[in-house]
Amino acid sequence: MTTTAAPPRRAHRRLRLADGAGRLRLMALAGIATVLITRAYLAATGYPRIGGGGIHIGHVVWGGLLMIAALTVALVWAGERARVWTALLGGVGIGLFVDEVGKYLTTTNDYFYRPAAAIIYLVFAALLVVASLLGRDTVADAGDVGTRLAGAAQIAAGGLVSGLTSDERGRAARLLDGCPAQDSAAVLRLLDLARVREPSVLARVIACIRRWAYRVAELRWSETVAYAILILSRVIVAIIFVAQAATETPHSEDNVSITASAITRSVSAVLVVAALALRLWGRKLASYQLAKTSLLLDLLVTEIFNFHDSQFGATTELPQLLVGFAFFSIRQRQAGQEPE
Repeated sequence: MTTTAAPPRRAHRRLRLADGAGRLRLMALAGIATVLITRAYLAATGYPRIGGGGIHIGHVVWGGLLMIAALTVALVWAGERARVWTALLGGVGIGLFVDEVGKYLTTTNDYFYRPAAAIIYLVFAALLVVASLLGRDTVADAGDVGTRLAGAAQIAAGGLVSGLTSDERGRAARLLDGCPAQDSAAVLRLLDLARVREPSVLARVIACIRRWAYRVAELRWSETVAYAILILSRVIVAIIFVAQAATETPHSEDNVSITASAITRSVSAVLVVAALALRLWGRKLASYQLAKTSLLLDLLVTEIFNFHDSQFGATTELPQLLVGFAFFSIRQRQAGQEPE
């Protein structure tokens, strides 16, 4: 009796969408904007109720419906426009949903539950971190030949529906490097059939901002200003929080958050001083990385305590942290292209 060998088992592959990280980032930003707009609107209108008698239709209901709509678009339609609508509808839905997190966690349905602001911040910070990690992959890290070929084919298939920009065509062509000639030719044929599409307004705005950011980062005095602002802001703020925590100065409803912030801000200040010292010694890459680590510590840890303490007033500190992180990321990328 002869036996036939079982076919070899193939490893499960997960094909990542070429623009997946960007769409996840758009969803998170839409959710952040929704929370801020919702909170501002409710405060301005005196927190109105929708419904009558014993019925109150909270905005979490609308959030759930919008998330269902986003899933419907993602499951039914293909193409660039569908992915954008999925991200926007999903982001607004998540924003409306998570805005009422205080009601889910308390037996009294307390919308103003104090840790709610920190939880909301943590949710969107986590989404943006995931998007950043996914977006760091290069074409060379796209996987084996089969995965690269499938990624290029996915871009080409989407192009047949929505068209392709020159950047998308270039990305698909780079994925095809090293793939079998016959397979590459088939995908290239699909790329040729896709119509030319101009970048969206949002993409053009982002590209313009990126160009200006690189120009500013290349200015001779920009690094001096960045280090000066970082040193002054981190060290002075750390001293203030340490003094308040040590003397138990009453300025907050949550002394635990103040103490925790004093610790994390002190660590951040030490990292910033070390980053400046490394820069003065000529170790640019290490200096930029340490400065980014300091800012990441503030963004991912300190700001959670800050939101718990100051509630949504903590948003005023975020622009400085984000701009600083972007600046040192650009400087690190530029320094990596030249000998240190």
